[in-house]
This record gives sequence, C-alpha cells and structure tokens, in this order.
Amino acid sequence: MVRRALKEDFASAQEILDLAFAPSPCESTLVECVYRSTEVFHDWVYLESDRIVAYVLYTQACRRDELVGWHLAPLAVHPDFQNKGLGSELIEQTLLESPISDEPVFVLGDPNYYERFGFAKTESAQCSYDPGNQHFRAMRWTEADEAFDIGYSASFKDAEAAMDD
Repeated sequence: MVRRALKEDFASAQEILDLAFAPSPCESTLVECVYRSTEVFHDWVYLESDRIVAYVLYTQACRRDELVGWHLAPLAVHPDFQNKGLGSELIEQTLLESPISDEPVFVLGDPNYYERFGFAKTESAQCSYDPGNQHFRAMRWTEADEAFDIGYSASFKDAEAAMDD
C-alpha cells in the first residue's frame, strides 16, 4: 500500500535510506534537511504488513526563480524488499498524485531504470550534479529555448554542507 508520509514516518524513512544507500548517509541527511526546512515537498511511503519498506521524496525544481516542476530524489527500498517491484510501484503511483501529476518531474539516476516510467534525456535543463546529463532525465518536460542549470531546493546545499562537517 502506498500513502503519503507522515511526520512520524521520518525515522523509518531515514533507516531505509541509510540501509539502501549504505554506507553513504547523503540521502538520509538530505531528507533530514528537507524536514527541518520550510520548503514545499511531497513524500510517500510503501507499506508492507503495516511496515514502511520504501520511501520517495519530491522537492521543487526551478529555473532561476521560476518553479518548473519537481525533483524525484531520493527513492529507497529496504534491502530485504528490493527486486520485488515495490520501488517501481511507488514511482508509478506517486507520479499520478497531485501536484506531481500536473508538473514536469526530473530525476538523476540510472537511465535504464527511469526511462521505463517515461523519463527521457533533456537538453535544455542541465544538472550541475551530472555534467553532460548522462544520468539526468525528465518527464512531461517541454524543452526550453536555451540551456539552463536546473535549480534544487536549498536543502540540497544544506545536506552537502552537513556532509562536509
């Protein structure tokens, strides 16, 4: 079952992120920074027998000061539940949820995985985390007239700073 995440799900989400991305704490640090911020975000969990086993977060994407959609990141499935289609189901369902369903969505990840959901390479929206956009994809995106660096929420910089400490 997929449902919106609640504040009390935060610890479970962090645990799943830490296990799925071990040994890196980057993703759980990002989610912690987002939760502490006043930024607009949307997140969902996947429950299996009332246990949270997967998590996805969407944060705002921008072009300069204009909001242009959402970033899907991170997505994590508990290692004991991986390779069972739960991550795919979580993505498929959340891409249909408002307000995500009404806007472009961007993702930095394995192109072979994300292209199955309709993500495609973008030329105009450039990702500073992926020079050359080899792994950066978008869906529901209409190419802009000129290339620009896609903006991420301030929490991404906060998470980077926290990792440097």
